[in-house]
Amino acid sequence: MSTYREIIGKKIKKLSSDPSSGLDGEMWYNSSTGTLRGLGIVEAFVSQTNMPTKTAYNTSFGQAVPTTVSAGGMSSPGPAPTSAVFEFNGSGWASGGTLPSSGKESPRGFGTLTAGAIAGGSPGASPAGSTTTSEYDGSSWTAGGALPTAVQGAHTWGTQTAGFLTGGRGNGPPFPKESASYTYNGTSWTGSTAMPAGRQFGGSSSSSPQTSALVFNGQNPSSTNDTIEWDGSSWTTAPNVSFTATQVASGGTATAALSAGGDTPPGAMGSASSKYDGTSWTAGASLATARRSTTGQGATGTSSMVMGGDTNSGSPPQYTTAAEEYNFSTNTVTAAAFASGTNLPVTRGQGGGCGTQTAALQCGGIAASPTSNTSTSFEYDGNAWTASPGSLNAATRNNSNFGIQTAAVTVGSLGPVTAAVDTYNGSTWTSGTSYPAPVSNIGVAGTNTAGLAWGGDQDPGYLTTTNEYNGSWTGGGAIPAARSNSACAGTQTAGLSVGGLVGPAAPSAPVVASSIEYNGSSWTAGGTDTTSRYNAGAAGIQTSALIFGGITPPGGLISNASLYDGTSFVTQPSMGTARFLQTQGLGATSTVALAAAGQTTTRVATVEEFTGQTETVNIEDFTTS
Repeated sequence: MSTYREIIGKKIKKLSSDPSSGLDGEMWYNSSTGTLRGLGIVEAFVSQTNMPTKTAYNTSFGQAVPTTVSAGGMSSPGPAPTSAVFEFNGSGWASGGTLPSSGKESPRGFGTLTAGAIAGGSPGASPAGSTTTSEYDGSSWTAGGALPTAVQGAHTWGTQTAGFLTGGRGNGPPFPKESASYTYNGTSWTGSTAMPAGRQFGGSSSSSPQTSALVFNGQNPSSTNDTIEWDGSSWTTAPNVSFTATQVASGGTATAALSAGGDTPPGAMGSASSKYDGTSWTAGASLATARRSTTGQGATGTSSMVMGGDTNSGSPPQYTTAAEEYNFSTNTVTAAAFASGTNLPVTRGQGGGCGTQTAALQCGGIAASPTSNTSTSFEYDGNAWTASPGSLNAATRNNSNFGIQTAAVTVGSLGPVTAAVDTYNGSTWTSGTSYPAPVSNIGVAGTNTAGLAWGGDQDPGYLTTTNEYNGSWTGGGAIPAARSNSACAGTQTAGLSVGGLVGPAAPSAPVVASSIEYNGSSWTAGGTDTTSRYNAGAAGIQTSALIFGGITPPGGLISNASLYDGTSFVTQPSMGTARFLQTQGLGATSTVALAAAGQTTTRVATVEEFTGQTETVNIEDFTTS
């Protein structure tokens, strides 16, 4: 009888605890639990950060999940297609360069994030396709060579300078299912060997090179499950997909492809997936959101993503923002999300806060009724809130905190505006050195011995001043423009201010999406947030900050969250409750944060905890029977 080592090539080790990582097929005996353990494969679609807008009939390119681009499509049931472009970096979405003219419905893309292209697609409300090609350099679009035939819903793969397009829906009536094929050299299209039969709205191995690819599913002439393979000169029949559908999401290569979702007869939204290994198709995991008219992108059949689509088999269409990533590995992926935490014992808005998700401090703010400033403070241990034994020296609101739960500083107030500073040692609030000027809604960062404060509102009039704190205040470099009510994070030597109200005074001051960064002596421009907002919450540091909630013009509450990496912002999963003036700064990092209380139409006690995406090893027990 062969041994495990002879079969697998790995030895079964004896360990007293499970390893934190390993390889597929690795096994060990855990002497502490008396179990034979090993790494098991996880196969599932994992929810990713939703797209910024509901989108269907879009296309994608990028050839890998962390560099996916979604372009065009429809953002509402009509009548005009969208010109929006969104880029995914593996964590969230950022806006890319908008498409030329009015956008495209059902174009098809190929290439990479910084050297991509889309071809064909319908430019308007009519069902007619187009001959246009547009090339993308990672930020803007330029016109490419025209297709010989106007199409939409074709099948594409390759690179910007070696692309391939075949089939699609031609113009009409009678809107034929095209079989013509073309190669692209970065300048012009040239005819190639036609498909054996016309086909539209099918899937393709979109990350394939120009000379080796698959086309599958689609309408040929009705919904089909067949597959054909291209070898650079001719087409051959390949094994059938394990389900019949059209308008599917797809990705991968000729030896590792994925088909998912789609319109499955008779008009039902599909959630099934099928993966190809170069020899056969096998049923894969199911999508959490059944959909058609969607798009997909990925390097292989087991590293792909499905995004957008129509979730309603009837009328009117119901477009979705849902994005799901296919996970086939020994790691269990848990998507980033806000989840409900323990609510504050009281409703509070416009209060101050600092600390971490498991050691947080909230103080001051305004109660729901009576609507007056408060002096109470509360501590959070990750499970429950308890009233602090100490109270602020005066009732306050619109105050700003920096530091930790047991060593905190709160600055300013509104109603009236004051220069008051209180310090906290974990049990008692003590009056500290007053701020150089009366202020509220000031930006803050750092610790109780190395703090930073900037801008703020003197009611009326916003400030440009910056001050550093070490028990007393000294002037720092002024901010470029007067700013108040911004989201803030970071340290004394690496501060971050995002969004807010910029200008001389409310209510005329514009709301901005811009950020500024402090280096210990001066401020410089940073990236631009995904949304213009003020009175938002924030957590993290200058190079990894989470921004959430707030108000966006013309006064709408938002639940949107975004992540900043020191260069650019991408979207993150939204809060469950849209609100503003929540307690700011509760969270040690951008992946472990706390949104506490705040205001909707009234003050609330709602608490939500944010956890970033995690990957853990999937360890399973095995038996010898």
